[in-house]
Amino acid sequence: MSNQIYYCKPVFRPPSEARSLLIQLTEGCTYQCDFCMSNLRKEFRIRSVDAVKKDLDNARKIYGMNVNRIFFLDGNAMVTPTNKLLEVTNYAFELFPNLERCGVYAHSKDILKKSDEQLAKLSKAGLKIAYVGFESGYDALLNAVNKHATKQDHIEASKKLMNANITLSATLINGLGGANNPEISEKHAIESADLVNTICPDDERLWYVAFLTLMVPPGTEVFKKKVTGRFQEMNSTQILQELKIFISNIGFKNKNANCIFRSNHASNYLPLKGILERDKKKILNVIDYGLSHQESLRPEFYRAL
Repeated sequence: MSNQIYYCKPVFRPPSEARSLLIQLTEGCTYQCDFCMSNLRKEFRIRSVDAVKKDLDNARKIYGMNVNRIFFLDGNAMVTPTNKLLEVTNYAFELFPNLERCGVYAHSKDILKKSDEQLAKLSKAGLKIAYVGFESGYDALLNAVNKHATKQDHIEASKKLMNANITLSATLINGLGGANNPEISEKHAIESADLVNTICPDDERLWYVAFLTLMVPPGTEVFKKKVTGRFQEMNSTQILQELKIFISNIGFKNKNANCIFRSNHASNYLPLKGILERDKKKILNVIDYGLSHQESLRPEFYRAL
């Protein structure tokens, strides 16, 4: 059918973009992190502007003006050259008068490669949120999982986004270091908290920090290490203990910070939500309850990416 919207499956999107129009701007990801399956079955490419515009045209035929948000797929669509990203974003706002924002996944390196002026133009055009996979603030762990970024990269990228008035939605991964070395887990939690503390802005803007819990899909490098015994997954108790260390080490200088915290992804054992650091005690109380009431945790067979 001529009015079909093209998708390169499987499709990966943030949970918060569940009701957004998904448009395939890129396919796969330019990075190959050990824990990720987003590019296992895809070769990376940036689709042509004409192809993306055709999908937007078809979406207009299907949904009319009833589109409020658009998410440009795939794994790190921010890598798209600025002129192309600007063109498709501007075109989207021309087609959909009720459009509030466009969003993308972004790797910190992709953000750093764009100038402040380029990011400001993207923000003005309507690219208003970037989902950045921090994964950790611990450099040794970031290097071990081939994240291709450092803690300082995450800090600088976050500040560039905020300066451009693009909302940051950062993701960290519980259990990324595995159960083989408890010291790595502790450093992962402490350094990740320090990362979040460092990037906290001085104003009351809205920004987001979320935790996923590591899943080990077949085909990933982490899965290969698991099969050979070089990696052991953390259990639910270890995961919550790691998360407790992270929350305990959150300390914003700006007490009016508006950082929305979520740990309610399908991969998580215990749904958590609140505002850091205002709800710090409440979140810690919920974690303590989960540690002492294992029956309240999500069963393994319910957990998924």
